[in-house]
Amino acid sequence: MSHSYTVWVVAGPAGCGKTTVAEFLSKELDAPYVEGDSLHSAENIHKMSIGIALTDDDREPWLKKIVPETFHSIKAQSKPEGQHYGIVTCSALKKKYRDVIRASIRELRDRYGVSVGVRFLFMSMDEEVLLERVRGRQGHYMKESMVASQLRIQELPTVSEIDSVYLNVTHKTPDEVNKLAMQAVRSLP
Repeated sequence: MSHSYTVWVVAGPAGCGKTTVAEFLSKELDAPYVEGDSLHSAENIHKMSIGIALTDDDREPWLKKIVPETFHSIKAQSKPEGQHYGIVTCSALKKKYRDVIRASIRELRDRYGVSVGVRFLFMSMDEEVLLERVRGRQGHYMKESMVASQLRIQELPTVSEIDSVYLNVTHKTPDEVNKLAMQAVRSLP
């Protein structure tokens, strides 16, 4: 048996609970967790902190880092052969952003000759709830004004995105969301 790697991208707009779910999955799956926001350039963080929405050109280099950084975190664990997971948070709001991430998987396969895949757990909730949650954050660069811009461009995964699971987590407790997230992980091979 050889190594097999799966990167789970916990996706959705600001305030939907990506970090909470990613930390839970990381613990449950004994998998490294990469905070996708930490991979943004200083310029991107500055733009967002002053309320300027990122362009597709701003996002592309960041999106291309998501999977390789997570894959290298998995490999650094030096676990025995078998299935290995990595968890990363990334808004991945549009299908074309998810496609950039999918393309980076193909590049990893070609470069390292390994079995590696990507799965998306896309979460969202009602705008009012997102706004309330983002308002309650302390010390995060993503401000309330950015939620509307994220929801304007958000493209929920369609049935053609067979590597994706969508969860509407409006009015769900963190425990309920974590349970749904684990069910989603188990539902996609």
